[in-house]
Amino acid sequence: MKVFALSLPLLSFCCVMGAAHAASEVKIPTESMDPTLHAMLPEAVRKAGVINLVTDAHYPPCESFAADNKTMVGYEPDLWNAMGEKLGVKVKATSIAFDGLIPGVQSGRYDVAMECISDSLEREKQVSFVDFSYATNALYTLKSNTKVSEDPLSLCGLHAAVQSGTDFASTITELFSPHCVNAGKPAIELSQYPSADAVLLALYSGRVDFVVNDAAAAKDMEKSAPKPIRVVTSSLMPKFYLGIVVKKDDPAMANAMLAALKAVYASGNYEKIMDKWDLAPLKLPEPGINLTSSNPIQNPKP
Repeated sequence: MKVFALSLPLLSFCCVMGAAHAASEVKIPTESMDPTLHAMLPEAVRKAGVINLVTDAHYPPCESFAADNKTMVGYEPDLWNAMGEKLGVKVKATSIAFDGLIPGVQSGRYDVAMECISDSLEREKQVSFVDFSYATNALYTLKSNTKVSEDPLSLCGLHAAVQSGTDFASTITELFSPHCVNAGKPAIELSQYPSADAVLLALYSGRVDFVVNDAAAAKDMEKSAPKPIRVVTSSLMPKFYLGIVVKKDDPAMANAMLAALKAVYASGNYEKIMDKWDLAPLKLPEPGINLTSSNPIQNPKP
């Protein structure tokens, strides 16, 4: 994950792996090619007829492998396929480890990257982002735990767990704990674990009161949890942008991707895709380039 100018901007939907996220049975209409948009693509892409896209297909509902272990499903595959249809090219998606996504685009090996990657000021120094949705986090606790509520002060003095190397930790240390201290209450005790599985095991075993994860992962977590859990939202939780990663010195590709996104918005397919995957609260009213710097989100302060 990577949220609003916090340190360690990694990826957003980073901690839910496994079976594909269950989507509604919504049929996404095929887009028609727009010759004007096709002409906006870099010459090499037009000649090849292919956009080489890189992802890490292990993060539903962003993207994951279907039962055949070959087909990628998720709201981003639906979106990149619609954009490819509008641009008149095939989108060839390759799955690699997450930490290779941005270097792969920077090196020119891949044209773009999509993996619910958050747009951060630090990342904008390396690559460009064509932003298409919001993301936010949520708290997850056992259903039997009545101490955790939507009131941020209910968390004061409790024990939380997060995956190390994500901005989930900063959500606690830079927002929620300072909010507690400012109110004269004890800070939140925080444990960090190297894997998502270890974080969830700490929750299910009762060693911690709650964990922080992405809000859009709620259905997957509830479905796979061995014990009933509750999803708790909070007004203190920040929002941030998610976008398509494009090489910084490739404005033609960035502008073509933005134009394709706008066309998919205009056709109504963006709305259909987000609704299909039950992501209506994360809809971005209008896509844009490097919105974290050009149109910063005013996030809550502790």
